[in-house]
Amino acid sequence: MERCNVCKNPPALERRVNNEGLVFCSDGCYETFDGSPHDHGHPYIDAYDAVRWAFISCLNTYAPAGSKEEKRVLQERIEAALEEFADYEGLGGEDGVFSREIYQYLMGLEELWDEIDLVW
Repeated sequence: MERCNVCKNPPALERRVNNEGLVFCSDGCYETFDGSPHDHGHPYIDAYDAVRWAFISCLNTYAPAGSKEEKRVLQERIEAALEEFADYEGLGGEDGVFSREIYQYLMGLEELWDEIDLVW
């Protein structure tokens, strides 16, 4: 079972990784980890952060009992994220740690879109 490299808690929804693939349960633990390399220069870091937060936000926003309008708006947000990061989906997660993470978040967004579609 994966554990946070700082607090040793199991990572949940707000997990993040660094460019070495080390897992953290939150941004707070990520920022306090002393042994991590500086990820801010990585070419995929901005996309990783954006897709990660889009996924977390959409998942936290989704309410199965919500109105059709709320579900439609959420699906539009998901579609926008999927379109914006379509190039990363084409990589299939095969271009390093952040590529793999981005791909997993995109797959998660697609699954959420499908789930919303099923409850209409």
